[in-house]
Parts: sequence; structure tokens; C-alpha cells
Amino acid sequence: MTLHVDELRQAQVYRPADLMGTEFRSGEVAPGAEDELVAFFHQSGGDDGSAFADRLRSLSGGSVAWRRELLRDGQGRPVALYAWALDGRTLVVPVLRTAGHPLEQTLARQLLFLIKRLGRDCGAEIIRISDPHPSEAARSAAGDDGFFEHGGRLVALLVNVCGAAAEVEAVAGGLARELTVDTTALRVGMPAEVAAVVERAWWPAKVIDSKLPSFLVPIKPRWSTELFNVPAMLIPRSDVLGISREHVYYRSSGRRGESVPARLLWYVSEGNSPGEGQLVVGSSRLDEVLIDTPDTLFSKFEHLGVYGRTEVQEAADASGRAMALRFSDTEIFPKPVTLRRLTSLAKELGLPLSLISLSKISNELFQAVYQEGHRTT
Repeated sequence: MTLHVDELRQAQVYRPADLMGTEFRSGEVAPGAEDELVAFFHQSGGDDGSAFADRLRSLSGGSVAWRRELLRDGQGRPVALYAWALDGRTLVVPVLRTAGHPLEQTLARQLLFLIKRLGRDCGAEIIRISDPHPSEAARSAAGDDGFFEHGGRLVALLVNVCGAAAEVEAVAGGLARELTVDTTALRVGMPAEVAAVVERAWWPAKVIDSKLPSFLVPIKPRWSTELFNVPAMLIPRSDVLGISREHVYYRSSGRRGESVPARLLWYVSEGNSPGEGQLVVGSSRLDEVLIDTPDTLFSKFEHLGVYGRTEVQEAADASGRAMALRFSDTEIFPKPVTLRRLTSLAKELGLPLSLISLSKISNELFQAVYQEGHRTT
């Protein structure tokens, strides 16, 4: 197994910051609107215009409750289209198309992560993209997200386990046997690079007894609002897909044991008003740490961020250098973890807790906080 860390060699192709603050809108496909969509989405082979429209129409009724979702840009032009339904424990996606657009690669990656989140929220354990002709951008991006060819379709496992390698493997292995495919054998103490690949392919799996480290990152509400919409903006953000899959956060250059890859927990360190904030609001995957001058960092990561050059300069310390953390696939917790609960969990585990600056935490504390953030009762 090899580590795939996207170095974004073609920054102009993948620009998630461009989705922030845009006028993208999502809505269901209106009955009777199928024919007008044909012109926007590529068809091939036997999936010509009329056949594609007929297939879209076939997903508007019957015994299966299909959802047909259309994404439009600020000019109202269709840019992405997908349909889905839950079949037992499988999320079936019979249509997954992106249209020619400067942000097509970004949209494809966003849609795949959105579909995985949707599957997890619905209790699905397998995702099957049954579209016989998914857009090339979506097919290309799917390989990075653990999708594999099975029966002529793209399939991925959703392993909703935050635990030991044996626990993750038991669930993944059971799903693989249902599909009659082989799966990766996991072991205690896996290298960080291997665990990171597993956690991306089998998202939202977390292999706690691996060597993939975890860190707690304090973040002021000004930036957590920009990056995560937590606390929520007074004016709703128009980016219907939520935050980008990949972003960058700047801080002072003092190192505190950061290593890549790793997991991050985001701690909103204060509120905009008394009584607010001091919550762990979500987790991300850390893909890169870079220390350099503010101008160099801004030039490298401008396409990923919501920060201006001035803000990056403000993050620099007396050395004149700042640190950039490039992270991806942020999960906002359904139930934010309060400071009191965070402190209690650390105390129960007999572990120290530092909230002043970025700090390494044990994987056991990460597990306790992550599970607390997803607790439903």
C-alpha cells in the first residue's frame, strides 16, 4: 500500500477556495426538467441524450424514493448532478455527473465526500456508484477516495468505527466478504502513512492503535467561522457544499512535534461573546506542515485559503516566519464537545491537556473526544 498525498501540482485545476462565498445553489431536479439537462452533462455510448433523459425520468417515481440533486453556479448554469437512494445498508448512486466548468475537479471531489457523508448519516456501510458513465472527473477523483471497480461499478466501504485495528478490520472484512472481494489486513502499530491511507479509503474509520498521531489545535472563532462556519455566520454562506475538502490554517512558526500525516481536533478557544466558544467542533486530516516567510506561504497556498496576505503576515512570529497547516476532509461534530467535557475525558484517561497552543494528544484522547462528538444519546 502506498501513501497518496495530493501535492496539488496543478493548483489552477483544484481551487476549493473558489467555492467559498460563491452563489452555488443545490436543489432537487424539477419534474419535466430532464430534457434541458442533457446539454450540460456528457453522455457516451448507449447513454445518448434521450436515453440519459429517460433514465433521469425513471428516477422520479416508482417504489424507490430516489433523490435527484442538481447543483447550479452563480449564473444558474447546471454544473453537477447526482441521484441517490438507500437500499438496505447500501447507498446507491445511479447518476454522478459534473459539467465542463473551471471548478469541475473541485466539484467532483466535493461531491464524492458529500456522498460519503450522506451515506454515513443514513447508516449506509457500502456506496455503489451505479452510473454506467460517471463523469471522468468523478471517476478520477473516486480512486483517491478508496472506490474500486466491482461488477463494472465503483464501490467504496464506509467503516464507521473509531477503534483498534482489529475492530476496524472486523467491520471492513465483513463488508468485503459480502462483496466477495479481498481487503487489507490491519495490524497494531501500523505506520502513520499506511493508517492515513486506510482512514481515507474507509472513511470515517479511525485506527486508534496505529502510529498516526493526533493533535489538538486551538482556533479563534474568527477563523473557525471562516473555515467551518462555526460559530455560524449571521449571513448564511452560499456555498451549499459546506467547507472545502482542503484548506490551510496559519499559526506562529514554533514547532510542537507536528508530523504528517496526522489527525487534528479543532478547539474553538473563545467565543464572540461571553459564554460562547471553548468547544471542540470537529476533526480533520493533516496533510502538510510548512514553515516559511508569510509571502512564500501565501503564494503557495493562496488557492486554498480564506486568508489575505496581511493575515498571514500577522501569524508570523519574531523570526519573521509562519507555519501553514494544510488539512482536509473536516468532519464537524453533530455534538460539539464542551471544555468541561474535554477536561473530564482527559482526567478520566489520566492525561495532561494543554489548550494554549497546538499540542500533541494521545490517540486514546482523540478517540474519546471523537466518539463524544458523535454521540447520539
